[in-house]
Amino acid sequence: MNINIHSLKSIYISILFNDIELATATGFLVKKDDNMYLITNRHVVTGRNNQTNKCLDEINASIPNKLDIWFPHKTPEEYKWSKISYELYDENDNPLWIEHPIYRNKVDVIALKLGVFEQNLFCYSINSSYEPIVTDNVFIIGYPYGYNIRPKEGRYAIWSTGTIASDPDLDVEINGEQLPAFLIDAKTRKGQSGSPVIYHSSTGIDRYNGGIAMWGGPITHELGIYSGRINSDSDLGYVWKWKLISEILSNN
Repeated sequence: MNINIHSLKSIYISILFNDIELATATGFLVKKDDNMYLITNRHVVTGRNNQTNKCLDEINASIPNKLDIWFPHKTPEEYKWSKISYELYDENDNPLWIEHPIYRNKVDVIALKLGVFEQNLFCYSINSSYEPIVTDNVFIIGYPYGYNIRPKEGRYAIWSTGTIASDPDLDVEINGEQLPAFLIDAKTRKGQSGSPVIYHSSTGIDRYNGGIAMWGGPITHELGIYSGRINSDSDLGYVWKWKLISEILSNN
């Protein structure tokens, strides 16, 4: 069975208050030293709109305190998924996730330390040197409305397409401040928050030294972390720049 590795790198997340599922989301893993970290949006773990601080659960005003995370790994015969629960607060109600050391809650990206795993999990590199440009085509890989392929077997992610809609070198203004994000034009939905946004060419076509290169196989570049649309009537959405991951983990 020919499965694209990036369909396994996106992680399915159930957002919980105790054992009640509030919503679903997406994340992905990076590894620093021997520890795995989950990367996702800050609003996924806070249960609040990151710009307005309003509760996302408009009916019950429930705030999540736990995540169920589905981890894929490969056995000699097939892919397997393991579900592990992680608390979001310690015994003193202090958040366990890590925010950006400078931007703090202004950036809708966090890291949650998961610890050491014996299994060989699928993860992304912390660093990416690729410099995207406006009009580049991108993929957002996640779980719209919590939908996933072949759910009785595991959690294979869905690929959505988009186009970079703002010059990535120009930070986006949010709440009156320039922040390290850019916009994409894509038909994304709830559940895709925290998805990795990548450039991917199955034929190996790449931009290189101001021109075009053709590699011997598929090529992928990590671009950022998707965090939702600018408003409910628009297909424009925020992508937080990949460099934020290394900055968040710089002191951990």
